[in-house]
Amino acid sequence: MDVAADEKGREEKGEQAMVAGILEGSPEAVGVAVIRLDCGCRKMAAVDIHGEPASKILMYRDQADSICPQCQKDNGDFSRVTRQFIVWQQPSPDFATQQMIIRKVLGE
Repeated sequence: MDVAADEKGREEKGEQAMVAGILEGSPEAVGVAVIRLDCGCRKMAAVDIHGEPASKILMYRDQADSICPQCQKDNGDFSRVTRQFIVWQQPSPDFATQQMIIRKVLGE
């Protein structure tokens, strides 16, 4: 068994569970912005149809009691982002609305 693949699978399941929890607690949300950092920590927040926050920003690290010391120091600085995306609530907004939200929230 590939240990790295097993670890990645657990991380993705943890991330999916966090997204589901955020969506459940944010009825006006159309999606959750996910920002992965080079240290393994993640920042997440629900967004509404206008690209505005629909929840507080949550930071977490899989299978850890707290975020890493680097994130505690710099709050997950943008320079350490490895990937960022939005997980859309179904039914998802139309493509143009998704693009507007992505530009507003992630700056892409």
